[in-house]
Amino acid sequence: MQIQDFVKVYQAKSDEELIQLAATQEQLTPQARLALQGELSRRQISMAEDSEASQHGGGGHDAAHASVGERLQQGEWQGAGDFVSEVLRTYHSHFWLFFRITAPAVIIGTIAIIMGRNEARENARHLPPGFDFHWYRAEMFETDLVIFSQFLVSWMGFSFSYGAICIAVDETAAGFTPSAWHSLLNIRERLGPFLRLCLLLFFLVLAAEGASVLLGIGVFWVRDQWHVHPSRFLISVASYGVVGLMFLVISRFALAVPAVILDDYKVGKAMFRSDELTQGKWLTLAALLAKSLIGGYVAGMCPFWLVSLVHVNGPLPSWFPWTLTVASIIGVTVAEPPMFIGFALLYLKMSALSSGPSKVLDQSIGVASR
Repeated sequence: MQIQDFVKVYQAKSDEELIQLAATQEQLTPQARLALQGELSRRQISMAEDSEASQHGGGGHDAAHASVGERLQQGEWQGAGDFVSEVLRTYHSHFWLFFRITAPAVIIGTIAIIMGRNEARENARHLPPGFDFHWYRAEMFETDLVIFSQFLVSWMGFSFSYGAICIAVDETAAGFTPSAWHSLLNIRERLGPFLRLCLLLFFLVLAAEGASVLLGIGVFWVRDQWHVHPSRFLISVASYGVVGLMFLVISRFALAVPAVILDDYKVGKAMFRSDELTQGKWLTLAALLAKSLIGGYVAGMCPFWLVSLVHVNGPLPSWFPWTLTVASIIGVTVAEPPMFIGFALLYLKMSALSSGPSKVLDQSIGVASR
């Protein structure tokens, strides 16, 4: 959220609401504090004593209970563990907000996967055993197109959830009370650049997956040349490790989404900005990815794993598989938000550290002169 947005919000508030915000202004981001001080000054409301007291009192808070706004100003989160802890605290304090934002994407993605899987199975039923690819290229292309479409639909759904979470985290850091619906609607203000960025990131992920496949083929070729026969477990670890490494590289550009949504960056500039802000943050990015991707996979598969351990005599009711699907959706919805919250917080933190006071001051002067 830019300083102009804060100015509009504060202008619509009453004097009493501004005074309440000023009493806890140490919890606000630098842009929000400047906008608040400007509005207080415009209304000739003096809060000098309260502000001084709050500033002196704020320094005695325990770091583990400091607000998002305080940490953005103080430049904390020195390590990946501390940062992930802050992400989880933010998630816990606004659990239902992030749950409501993420749930539509998980539901849409699940429906797309189920429909795509059914369509692929239907196509496979028409292929004879040991078929020649040359004679069934159309059928294979149709199957690949179905898989591509379900991946794209799921990707766009989660991208919208990520954009909405960026808005919600930004408003939370500014001391506002965000809503899920409002956060989702606000994406439309930057819909064009946002969609272009999401498609660009989508094709980057596809390219990364293609590169991981080629790398895996190269590893198997070397294995055959050296007559090495690793266990199935080592092969699985190596395969997932290569894919994880590719996702880690792509995550360097994940902060481009909040750059476009929150600060009106153009797509190309947002990509460079994300790469700049994530320099040296490999451990933090890896922690966010692992916690969400591994946690999401485990949460989604856990209901099916548990059922497979139970031996039932007799047929199960027809609705039982749908119960497992609903439980899987709930599990994924709970597990996914920390990665998006972490990316949004990382962008806010690194932007606050890399932006000098003069830049923020120039913005506030520009607003005041209009």
